[in-house]
Amino acid sequence: MTKRVILLEESGVDLKGLPYSMGAALAEWMQEGWSVPAGMVVKTDGCRAYCTRLGQLSDEIMEELVSAIRQLEQQTGTSFGGPNHPLLFDVRSDEAVSFSALENYAISYVGLNDETVEGLAHQTGNRFYALQCYLAVLQQYGHLVHGIPYKMTFAKPAASEPYFSGETELELLIEEWKDLIQAVSGSPFPQDVFTQLQTAVRAVFCSADKMNHGADPLEDQTKEEATNGSAVLIQAMVQGNDVNYKGSGKVYTRNPATGEQGMIGDYLPSRSKSGMVHALSYLKRNNSKRYTELEMISTELERRTGTVLELTYVVKTDSVCIQHVQPARLSSLATIINAVNFVHEGLVSKEEALLRMRSEVIAAGMQQELPELKILLEWADDIKELSILSKVEHISEIWHARAWDAEGIGLCTTETMLLSPSRKPYMQKMLLAETEADRRRGLERLLPMQQSDMECLFEAMDGRPVNIQLFDFPLQELFQDENVLELQSNDSALVLSQIHEMQLEAIFRAAVKSIRKGLWVRPEIMIPHVEHVQEIQKMRALVDHVADQVLGEERRHCVYKVGAAVTSAKVAWTAAHIARYADFISFDADTLTQSIYGNTREKTAGRELVEGVTAQMECNSFHTFSIEGLGSLVEMAAAQGRIRKPHLKTSITGEHILDAACIYFIHDIKLVAVCCKPEQIPWARVVAAQAVIRASHNNQSMKNEDISTIA
Repeated sequence: MTKRVILLEESGVDLKGLPYSMGAALAEWMQEGWSVPAGMVVKTDGCRAYCTRLGQLSDEIMEELVSAIRQLEQQTGTSFGGPNHPLLFDVRSDEAVSFSALENYAISYVGLNDETVEGLAHQTGNRFYALQCYLAVLQQYGHLVHGIPYKMTFAKPAASEPYFSGETELELLIEEWKDLIQAVSGSPFPQDVFTQLQTAVRAVFCSADKMNHGADPLEDQTKEEATNGSAVLIQAMVQGNDVNYKGSGKVYTRNPATGEQGMIGDYLPSRSKSGMVHALSYLKRNNSKRYTELEMISTELERRTGTVLELTYVVKTDSVCIQHVQPARLSSLATIINAVNFVHEGLVSKEEALLRMRSEVIAAGMQQELPELKILLEWADDIKELSILSKVEHISEIWHARAWDAEGIGLCTTETMLLSPSRKPYMQKMLLAETEADRRRGLERLLPMQQSDMECLFEAMDGRPVNIQLFDFPLQELFQDENVLELQSNDSALVLSQIHEMQLEAIFRAAVKSIRKGLWVRPEIMIPHVEHVQEIQKMRALVDHVADQVLGEERRHCVYKVGAAVTSAKVAWTAAHIARYADFISFDADTLTQSIYGNTREKTAGRELVEGVTAQMECNSFHTFSIEGLGSLVEMAAAQGRIRKPHLKTSITGEHILDAACIYFIHDIKLVAVCCKPEQIPWARVVAAQAVIRASHNNQSMKNEDISTIA
């Protein structure tokens, strides 16, 4: 029969099969001769029984649990539930990859009740400490089992009471928490220690599982969710029944706030009657031998794991006992600094360091202008395959994009330039011109302004591609009074065509001037809102014509491209036809999402939709990139375009494409580039590298599976 409760000392192969098992690590250290508190692991299938049997263990599992407890009692010389030298347990998730947040998913001092708390007081010679422990288990039990917030306490000394000791206050708080648990649950805090333990195991298992699945802790857990939780680690808490117990504390292998090398933490001596915690230097001054041992343990564990660790330890007369180890929760600054240092120290690879980065960490590093961040970004550039381009709406953003090493401009929206406060009056005057000659003169005034913009672009992006989207703005919206301008559709199309022609002349004039300055110019002219293949064909002819007229002998030095913006599902479906005349296509994820959602909304017209549901649909549609919906459309269009033109450049831009899952998908469907805001470039560089690393790991796993299958 498979055992479901495994003692650490007898784990053997039983725990090594558990992924990310802290118990397996502790068992290994125990076998190597390290001082580790005795304990056991309730494996996942054993924990699962709690959620499938309404919190009741089967007789078989209960028999295993009792047997393991009896062995621990013999090893420690304590008694679980006994009045003298009580055995107390720390119950927490067995996941070794959990962060400090799992402190909220642990219950310590399980086994304390109204009787054993006095036994602990006698055992330690410190009743204040024993009452603190009792209050802790009540608070953790109430929080994890019944969802009671830690702040729900209101013990106050009576105003008339002449003396109010620390013990008295703790006793009042203990009674308050008992009453609170009774009021919330309808049942008293269990004085039976076995009931305490069973309930603690169930609460830790289910709560950690919900956290791992991103579930709401207030929701009921389904049976399906309960089948994927981790095991639960139960360890005897080292209190010491004589002078052998010297103190305890918590230590970080490096500073979790600054990333500074060197152990940092605290220490609580056993003889402290006040319960005051000291800095770690207190241990160094008073017991240098144990301090050195703790330092060696910290260094060795960090070397093995390649992670900054948080250690809970106990100092005994003859050794330091490691009670619990978990990855430390680091500040963004420390995350970046440690990632770089760990690579330099040979503890982790560059790939592993990059995989540890998150968007908020990179953002914080940018704000603090960390030199180490530059190193990480250089590593990312060596690995990534996607080009990271910048979107710019104003000239001032160009140098920002260049500062963060954008590989080019993926989208420059020229309407924001022509409609700036200083230029909008010129646009309005040109549109209100009564004669064709006046309109031409208006365009001639705008030409040098637009040319100046292009020169700035080419100078900043010397040698890098610059995607310039031609003017794309409803002309009527330039006027508050719509009656001022009543252009017919044909007139509107003609004026827009004239604006585009002016812009093309500005682009190529700027190119000539920049080339003669010694710059390498690579303009990519994007046609907005292409609906038919004839449009891209016609615009391509216009671009080539203006280029011939303006570039002259510099034509051989200006390698320009013409492409289309894909902004609707209709255009996406015709990507193969558009690719006949386009050098590139750029998917506008935001406009595509709105277009698809708009179509869906029209189809549902007439249905009675709940207002709240509709609002949520809008929020989800406009603020997320749907891989299943929009992603499939983009994948299809890109593939069809490449069938027609194998070297077709495909890129995507959007507000919500930079989460890891989206970039992984964009990498997998082999788009060439991602376009984002300048401030998003560093994270895009990192997550693009993560996509390559992830794909490599997946491919390696598949190869290993194939080898295993063949074998």
